Amino acid sequence: MKTSYKRYILWALAGLYVIVAGMQIYACVVTYTARQTQRPPNLGNFESVCAALPASDAKKTFTFVIVGDTRSTGTFKGLAEDIRDADPDFIVILGDWVNGGSMNHHTYFKWKLSDYNFSFPVLLTPGNHDVDPEKYPMSLFEKEYGPSNFSFVYNNNIFIFISHLDSRFSNKESLKYLHSLDKSTLDTYQNRFVFMHIPPWVSPDIKERHTADEKDLMQIFEDLKIDYAVAADFHGYNRTRLREVEYIITGGGGGHLHESQGSQFHHAIALTVGVDMVSERILPVSARFDFKEWIDMNSIVYIGPFLILHYKFLVTLNILLILSLLISLKLIKNTD
Repeated sequence: MKTSYKRYILWALAGLYVIVAGMQIYACVVTYTARQTQRPPNLGNFESVCAALPASDAKKTFTFVIVGDTRSTGTFKGLAEDIRDADPDFIVILGDWVNGGSMNHHTYFKWKLSDYNFSFPVLLTPGNHDVDPEKYPMSLFEKEYGPSNFSFVYNNNIFIFISHLDSRFSNKESLKYLHSLDKSTLDTYQNRFVFMHIPPWVSPDIKERHTADEKDLMQIFEDLKIDYAVAADFHGYNRTRLREVEYIITGGGGGHLHESQGSQFHHAIALTVGVDMVSERILPVSARFDFKEWIDMNSIVYIGPFLILHYKFLVTLNILLILSLLISLKLIKNTD
């Protein structure tokens, strides 16, 4: 091989190394920045978040948004624009807002939340992808986001949140919490909403998924005269009325769609509540891939943490690569 060709190949390798080195630097910087991000004051199930709601007025008509399974790199970002335009008093994310139950995934979510520009309270129910018995247990979820079982009253409507997950977790505390609610007090509210991630299987039009306690859960809903049981997990839309309880399934926030039961679509739902009225408006959105968002997610969740963890080895490797390139260039120059 002629010396000139060797030089061209070496310069090409040098250019490739510069790109790889730049990616390493970017991943480390964006990961470090994301790790410094504090929980936004309007995020979580804390009393301070609920206290930020507008002053309660039983005669006032208000809107809130429900959305589930938002994990995506682009689709939910587009949906966030429509959610802001709906001007809700608050939003409920019905679980699975990250792709995996780990601290790195949640670091990315809290960092990315600023891009969505939500000025209203953001409340959450844990999903099966948000928590993990070992990597991100429920105790850590409650430390980061507040209680998983709680309720608040707004404009004479009660909003009840429970953790309802798969067999890796026990749902006993959630059912116990529901049993602790006073039925006579609940009867005084205009509407009773319950939010959870995995719903009881109530319709053949959604993907079949059962939990051991689903019959007990449905019986509790009936005994408490729950008006709306709102859940996600099924990546699509379904509304089923069963024994006086309205089940709304909305899991089209960005994850891949479950279309085995029919055509589905990405969406959120805006519910407007007034005196003796609940109106539903679906906010549909097209699937969208955002390359920059994909790069950021992989940098913060995977690449950056690996580089930071093994920084001594990688710094040494980079120095050796640079020295090898410089020596090779000098040798080729001397042979000209």
